[in-house]
Amino acid sequence: MNLRDIVQWDTRALQAVHRSLSARAATIRVVQDGLADIGRLPAWQDDAADTARRRFRIVDLSGEAAAIAVVEKLARDLVDAVTHLKAEVDGLREAAAAHGMALSDNGDITDAPGPTVDAAAAQRDELRSAARALILQAEDLVADAAAVLTRAADGAAEPGEADRPGTGLSAPAPPPDGSPLDNREYWDALPAAQRREVIEQHPEWVGNRDGIPSAVRHEANVSRFDDERSRWEAERARLRDRLDRNIFGGSFTEDDARLWYAEQKLRDLDDLEKLVRDHPDGRLMLLDLQSGERTMAAFALGDPDTADHISVTTPGVDTTVASLRGMTDEAAALKTETERQLDLAGRTGDTVSTIAWLGYQPPTTTGPGNYDVPFLDQNLGRGWLLDSWQSDRATAGAPKLASFYEGLDVASRTPDPHITALGHSYGSYTQGLALQDAGPRQPVDDAVFYGSPGFDANDESDLGLAPRHGFVMRAHDDPITVADGFGRLGPDPVQTHLEQLSVREAATPDGVQREDANGHSEYPRPSDNGELRTSGYNMAVIVAGMPELAIR
Repeated sequence: MNLRDIVQWDTRALQAVHRSLSARAATIRVVQDGLADIGRLPAWQDDAADTARRRFRIVDLSGEAAAIAVVEKLARDLVDAVTHLKAEVDGLREAAAAHGMALSDNGDITDAPGPTVDAAAAQRDELRSAARALILQAEDLVADAAAVLTRAADGAAEPGEADRPGTGLSAPAPPPDGSPLDNREYWDALPAAQRREVIEQHPEWVGNRDGIPSAVRHEANVSRFDDERSRWEAERARLRDRLDRNIFGGSFTEDDARLWYAEQKLRDLDDLEKLVRDHPDGRLMLLDLQSGERTMAAFALGDPDTADHISVTTPGVDTTVASLRGMTDEAAALKTETERQLDLAGRTGDTVSTIAWLGYQPPTTTGPGNYDVPFLDQNLGRGWLLDSWQSDRATAGAPKLASFYEGLDVASRTPDPHITALGHSYGSYTQGLALQDAGPRQPVDDAVFYGSPGFDANDESDLGLAPRHGFVMRAHDDPITVADGFGRLGPDPVQTHLEQLSVREAATPDGVQREDANGHSEYPRPSDNGELRTSGYNMAVIVAGMPELAIR
């Protein structure tokens, strides 16, 4: 298959086939009903009639009816699918021409005749990926259609088969290990019926896949709550039974630790279900209870697919799903303040989405296998400090965060959305590594590191950012300074070339008197009067794309 084949598909012929089959199916139903009436011999009502009824053999047309029904459904579905593909091809060719490019039949991109238009490599990649996704989708349609026709011709179709889900055209799985761009193009190539099939029958295909629209990810992830709960309840029961039958308990196995984490994941599900109920307009963009000891999740306020300004906050040590509610409250306060600053600047049409991202497993000081020590002085316990020096959690999480950033960019329906990365504590180290992992298509415009132990970079160029687009904030009494001096996670953030922003009490340009941030956790939190602190205000104006208003 190629793009020319898609364009030359005759949807009118398919519609004619559908109409013909519909008429034939109706005729068969009438004939079948008439034969059934004859077989009942309604005017004959004695013993001889009963004997005759038992001997009467009606011609069985159910096999032919089933075959026609499945082919009729195939023709109807093909009309919708092919119409969608043809429209997508037309759109791609128009987009290519607008950028001075031409789309070849095999999906390659060439320069169009005439004046040269400056076409970015990213645009070429996007068009090429979209074209190849359409070709793959067309090949899948052909394969599905051939399978249905063969089954009907062989007499293998069953009565009622056409009404059962999963018959006829079926949605293909997304590309294995696909990039966020591949994932978006995969989704765009699917017709509406197959998109619905994926969400309802294979939500795990799209719920955690970067590049898929956020509303789709949300619906898919929420639909998995019941299945995940059943899975972890069964695992809890299995582990309890194993422990009960083991005379040594969990002394020589890890079953007791596994049970602790299974019970924790059930509590996580409770927390996430409540979070979704309390924020019906939110988007659960990640739900992963399988990849590690701890649950991973991400929750967005506002629609990141249409927002002009998007922020992603990456948290640090001891952040779990139980903390996600507090992070969401902070995201709500940041969203409100960002929108307020945009309004004051006369940019009332700009929209904002703020995201709490827990898509990795930060170090923790609780649970089996961790440092269970009491916190001392602003949460500075020995376990917390030791975990802050570890790099493995950040190294594992950074590629996931980089992919999430890219997914926001390619799923956006806003041309070049303004994306701000916000990293707290150990999360800022993960953020720094993610920014360095972005490759040539850095989707992040601004980054703020606060309460940071280090982020393995010295200036914006190390992070793939433009000059004066990286910022650092630290409270004077933040105990993270104890970890900074060792250089294990890179240079001390306040000694880097990134711009230092104030966290002290200040009157901001909007006329609000704001409190200072103390310790390690107050940066994003509103003060007692409900206003964001100076640190939170600084984050808001940077998310709004107005860093000139920040307090230095």
